[in-house]
Amino acid sequence: MSDSVEFENAVTEVNDGLEQDVHSVEDIDTASDFELKHTPAIELEELKSGQLIKVSIGLKGIEHPQTEEHFIEWIRLFVGTEPVGERAFGPGDDVQASFEIERSSAQVIAQALCNLHGLWEARI
Repeated sequence: MSDSVEFENAVTEVNDGLEQDVHSVEDIDTASDFELKHTPAIELEELKSGQLIKVSIGLKGIEHPQTEEHFIEWIRLFVGTEPVGERAFGPGDDVQASFEIERSSAQVIAQALCNLHGLWEARI
């Protein structure tokens, strides 16, 4: 089985457990503020020991609220076929997570779950 098929299977398995659609932005230039504030933003930084991946929620400076009624519950990160980590959040939290990984050329996927608007994903 190829890495891409294994990766898709790993992510599909996680997504199936959530029983909801996965949303993503196809074109950031035409995305609405609603889409921008829910989509994970992924930054890669090279380190001597590997890579640091920073994930925050909201593209182009459009921030997601973290109120009692509307908030990001968690961020998950996958590299290649492997889940790398998860960070949980609640109302009032700053929604940012950093994950240090080994250097890799595999695809990186960040997912975020909004309590009102479901699962959002970005890939690089």
